[in-house]
Amino acid sequence: MRRLVGLCLVPFAMLVLASTAAWAANSSAQIVNCPPASGCFTPNPIQIKVGDSVSWMNSGSITHTSTSDTGAWDTGPIASGATSSAVSFNTAGTFAYHCSIHPSMTGTVIVSAVAATPAPTRPPVSRLAQGGGGPLLPVAAGLLLAGFGLLALGNRRRHQSKRV
Repeated sequence: MRRLVGLCLVPFAMLVLASTAAWAANSSAQIVNCPPASGCFTPNPIQIKVGDSVSWMNSGSITHTSTSDTGAWDTGPIASGATSSAVSFNTAGTFAYHCSIHPSMTGTVIVSAVAATPAPTRPPVSRLAQGGGGPLLPVAAGLLLAGFGLLALGNRRRHQSKRV
């Protein structure tokens, strides 16, 4: 019975986890060879939204860093073929950065505010429309879980009364 309840809860948990994982995006930037310079950041500028993060992948042949001009972040050395830890951007603005090993390498991250949700064009309905409708999936999922819980509880009590 525990397996049945567990199997029913797995899809529900996966749905919840998948929806929360999509909240923040991770953008990827690269460090590439571009002779005669030591390297270049690409894309430049990087354009993201508030709450997103950026990781730098060093596709060049020598070690580089991604270091904020204001000291807001420093990835530390990124070896050839390696990727930095993600750097999160929680405020809108334009952020200049450079390679601390090769100061002529510069880049910019442009962080734009998340667009506000537009106001609804009509007021929400306070009762169900004729013919049904409404929050069918959440209600059905709740009833299904409650039913399995009651079934498991009844089965457990039945087994306990046989032992006495």
